[in-house]
Amino acid sequence: MTRIELRDLRDDDRDAAYAAVHASASSWPRGTFADRGAFDEWVDGELVTARAIVDGDEVVGLAATLDVDGDREALLAMTPRRTRESATEALRLLTALEPERPLYACVAADDDPSHAALAHLGFVEHERDGDDIVYVLPPTLE
Repeated sequence: MTRIELRDLRDDDRDAAYAAVHASASSWPRGTFADRGAFDEWVDGELVTARAIVDGDEVVGLAATLDVDGDREALLAMTPRRTRESATEALRLLTALEPERPLYACVAADDDPSHAALAHLGFVEHERDGDDIVYVLPPTLE
């Protein structure tokens, strides 16, 4: 059984995180990188909070939140050999760490595993944006 954790992205995590982003089946409309330099510039940006997704001692993905036009958006990419449950757990951890609501996520319309993970955690469809679907995790009443 896997044990998924998130940690602040360290310099020695970046190669594996970058590889996971490129190997991920998920589309990242807001986080596409021409090369490793562009990736490093993106994760170092002041509007991005990047975390390594770790399974045991291995970096298996990247979880990030970023500001997009004044809204907070979540992004997640994992290596393809990870289970759907691992991705859902990483997203659950990310939403627990990100206090701002509403929290948005944008995924390709044909990315069924991502749609299932988002719905499982309470995200609802907000709008369609071309070939992508924007989801929102609304604020909760306390």
